Amino acid sequence: MRALIAGLTCLLVVGCGGAATPQATTPPGPAATAAEPAPPPAPALSPALPPSPEAVPPAPTECGALISRPAAPAECGSDAASTVEALAAGLLEAEPAARDAALFNLEACPGIRAGLVRGLRAELAPVACGDTLIGDFLDHSPGKLEPLIRDALVGLALAGRLHRLVRNPPVITPPFTKARFGEFLAGPLGSWVRQQAKAINDIAVQGAALEGYGKGVTAVEAGLADMRFVEVVREVPLPQELARDQELSDVYYMALDEALGPRKDRGRDAALVGLKLLADVGVLNDPRVRRARELLSKLYSGRRIDTLDGLMLPALPPVAPDAGQNVALAQALPTFYAGFILADVDPSAPEMLRALLARGIPAGLRKRLDASPLPLEARRLYARALVESGQHYWRSADFTQAASISQLGSDGKGEYADETRLLAALASALQGGPKDAAEMMLRGPFLPAGVGNVKGLDSIARSKSPFAGLAAFDAAFILQLVPPVDPDPAFWKDLSKRYERAAKLLPDAERKARAQEQASAARDTAKAIGEN
Repeated sequence: MRALIAGLTCLLVVGCGGAATPQATTPPGPAATAAEPAPPPAPALSPALPPSPEAVPPAPTECGALISRPAAPAECGSDAASTVEALAAGLLEAEPAARDAALFNLEACPGIRAGLVRGLRAELAPVACGDTLIGDFLDHSPGKLEPLIRDALVGLALAGRLHRLVRNPPVITPPFTKARFGEFLAGPLGSWVRQQAKAINDIAVQGAALEGYGKGVTAVEAGLADMRFVEVVREVPLPQELARDQELSDVYYMALDEALGPRKDRGRDAALVGLKLLADVGVLNDPRVRRARELLSKLYSGRRIDTLDGLMLPALPPVAPDAGQNVALAQALPTFYAGFILADVDPSAPEMLRALLARGIPAGLRKRLDASPLPLEARRLYARALVESGQHYWRSADFTQAASISQLGSDGKGEYADETRLLAALASALQGGPKDAAEMMLRGPFLPAGVGNVKGLDSIARSKSPFAGLAAFDAAFILQLVPPVDPDPAFWKDLSKRYERAAKLLPDAERKARAQEQASAARDTAKAIGEN
């Protein structure tokens, strides 16, 4: 038993005699692992994609159809306005194949920067098809690509390769004896783990040579690939000698979790690097970000990166369907592409700013918002974007800025002002938290001492504001993140009363039920502490 577990630990941590896998995307600061070796220097970029490691499975057959489409005349005109109209029409195609065909016909339009449409197609296609689409484009791309666009394309290609790794491990067949299990670990599974780990590292090193968005998407996928080892290896069936003995089985899984720890942490660190880079781009809502946050929260359940998703925010108004092509694009474009295609729009226009909230405000447009005074409606929407960014990435600077721009002057009346006050109070209560997700993952989701000043939220909860219920719930939720060091039933009783008060004030049935559930859980906690 001990020899079997030792062999498993060797396999997962250092590859049974092979070199340890250096993590090419370890973030600076508190999430870094001091024992990690320095990564090798990143290779210089070439015009074409770097070669794929042999361990990367081939792309799915469906990817081939994406590069074998017959060309059709592109009706996009020669100016930017015509291109925007054609691009919006293509993106709004509901059926994926029709949408991809429409975008394919726009790739050579002169009114849009080279490479952006191919990148959009890769974003909207299955992730595993990234290198198929991008490799074909780089091999036949006319002209010179701008560096950030080229890096984005390469990043999507590398992400496609990483996405296909750590998916289908070798399978041990019955009978599941200890001897056969040991041979399986040392043989097929061991070889597969070493090859997959090396491929992840090689691709991560290639991604480290990129900048901006491309580097971010590669880092996220490298992290996800490394963290997938945890689930894949845990699913390997145990030999009968272990499975029948609960004590031995428990020891095995404890040793397994310990062996998987370094690899899981490498994946965490890479994913956090990627999330930081995507936050810098301005990304709010994106499938890649969602996947990373979901897996991080699952594997690190005691320090969930999605904890602040539990806050209640006012419902956003719908985007007007007749607001124009630019607004339609702002709502549909991934943030990186919006930064290029919509670089000249007025981000302070309410309909435009509301549409950008669907995916994220590009860094360039955010700088323009920061540089000029904003009317109340724009401040409300921008503060909402900053609060959501703080929620997604645990960025205290976003909460601080949201609190600052939410300060009201002579225009502080009406529903917009009420909502802005709520956002200001919420941001003020959170602005002293972790500086980013990396710091939070080390500390855990409990905020540091001195954070959680909910006086502003309490004031709104006692007022006649239409958002009194939201303020009451959020105040209780934030206080729950800063419990006393010593278990105190009085704290949890007070928390239960706060949630009960919120339930009475909330008009929405679903939110009211959630507040009641939180109140009940707080009462149970107070009772359990009192009995101990």
